Amino acid sequence: MVHADAHSVAVAEPAGSLDAIYIDPPFGTGTIRQGRGLRYSDRADDPDAFVAWLSPLLEASRDALAAHGSLFVHLDYRAVHYVKVALDRLFGRDRFVNEIVWCYAVGGKSRRGFGRKHDTILWYARTDDWAFYPDAVRVPRRGGSHMRLVDGIQEKTDRKTGRVYRYPVHAGKVPEDWWTDIETLNHSDRERTGYPSQKPGRLVERVLCAVTKPGDRVADWFSGSGTTAAVAQRLGRGFVVADREADAIAVCTKRLVAQGHELARAGTPPPALEIHR
Repeated sequence: MVHADAHSVAVAEPAGSLDAIYIDPPFGTGTIRQGRGLRYSDRADDPDAFVAWLSPLLEASRDALAAHGSLFVHLDYRAVHYVKVALDRLFGRDRFVNEIVWCYAVGGKSRRGFGRKHDTILWYARTDDWAFYPDAVRVPRRGGSHMRLVDGIQEKTDRKTGRVYRYPVHAGKVPEDWWTDIETLNHSDRERTGYPSQKPGRLVERVLCAVTKPGDRVADWFSGSGTTAAVAQRLGRGFVVADREADAIAVCTKRLVAQGHELARAGTPPPALEIHR
């Protein structure tokens, strides 16, 4: 864990050393941000400045990825289309894997249009040989009038062709790129830290499990509440996370230490936590 600006940590990462990167860059907060000689006011009405500030970080992230590695950039409706153009230029359009839409139930009410109730996660691969582990992210199949269970096998009939497809119930299915089964955190959730914009661990877990295996190394240049680090620690992935805010480092440290004690009691103590400035 590094208490430093995202850009300085990303450019210091050795080439090809990371298996996955997940970032949720701040946008529209009104904060003055600086990195690699670029300084801008984080205003929602200035996406060009945001992309100019973010692009060197995206380039450093690309270079730090292993050949099979992947980058996930979590954004909302205000910035996603601008950042996607930048990523297409940096990685190449043929390295774009998925636009994951994370749908949630809270917020989004509007009197002048449809309520906004989703975020977008852009997935880009370092090369055309990216890692993907579908069996690690399977979810239960939803039943319907055209489905039935027979001795632990789920049968689905194609209404157009009449063909019958059979799946082991325990296997589940690989999620599509539209995720509706992961809710935002509420005030009673045990993992909630009180840190603004905290994302649920299940969301980051699905991302990391899809493209990494135990022992792999992941990164998050905007650690915030420490969700990426906590998920990586629990899943047995190595990690490097960074944040320029001392409060974020304190929250993340407290979270990892507490979870480390829990893992130790369960018989799987995590590696020692290192904090750098």
